[in-house]
This record gives sequence, structure tokens and C-alpha cells, in this order.
Amino acid sequence: MKLLIIRHADPDYSIDSLTPKGWKEAELLAKRIAPLPVAAYYVSPLGRARDTAGCTLKLAGRTAVECEWLREFGPPVQRPDLPEGERHCAWDWLPADWLSRPAMLDRDRWMEDPCFVDAGVGE
Repeated sequence: MKLLIIRHADPDYSIDSLTPKGWKEAELLAKRIAPLPVAAYYVSPLGRARDTAGCTLKLAGRTAVECEWLREFGPPVQRPDLPEGERHCAWDWLPADWLSRPAMLDRDRWMEDPCFVDAGVGE
């Protein structure tokens, strides 16, 4: 089984939809995803997610199951270097360049990257 997770295209948060650039991104994504043999589609109830998925769903002639639990959330984590009780979202403390690091380009090496090891994730 393969699981493909796609984040919404460029958002316009003020209207909970997409920017013109986001609509173009969603259309380009649809051309890549719609031909794939996907067993099921699931989507967040947020407008920007539904709009992004909508392009693929329309092109594929499919529907998606809307799942409330796919809505954005900020899971609080306790960082060991912060005072007791001060919590942050995990992505708040990853280095700004973490996606461009060599280990991030090779998914088999993700847990070797210091941004995960330092956080205790890769141990």
C-alpha cells in the first residue's frame, strides 16, 4: 500500500480558498494525480484543501471522503530546552533550511538529519 499526502496549493486564507497561483498549482497537480490508480481519496473540510483536491477529483471523475480529523492542528510538544509547561508545535523549531538538507532529499536518510536527531525523533 502506498499513501500519498498532498498539502493544499497556494492558499488565500482570507477566503479559505486558493490564490490564482494556487488554482494553477492544483490544476497541474490534477494532471499528475488523476491518472494514478488511487483506491480512495480523503480531504480536509478546509476550503483550500477541498479546492485543491477538487481539481483532481473532477479530472478523475471521483469523489473524496471529507474527514474532520484532517483539519490543520498544532500538536503541542514539550521541548527539553524550554521551561516546563511551555509548548510549541514540532515544526516551529525545525531549522529553516531543513527541507533542503541532503538527508531530506533521500527519504531513507531522514532520521539521520540533525534536525530530527537533535529533537529526539531519530533516536
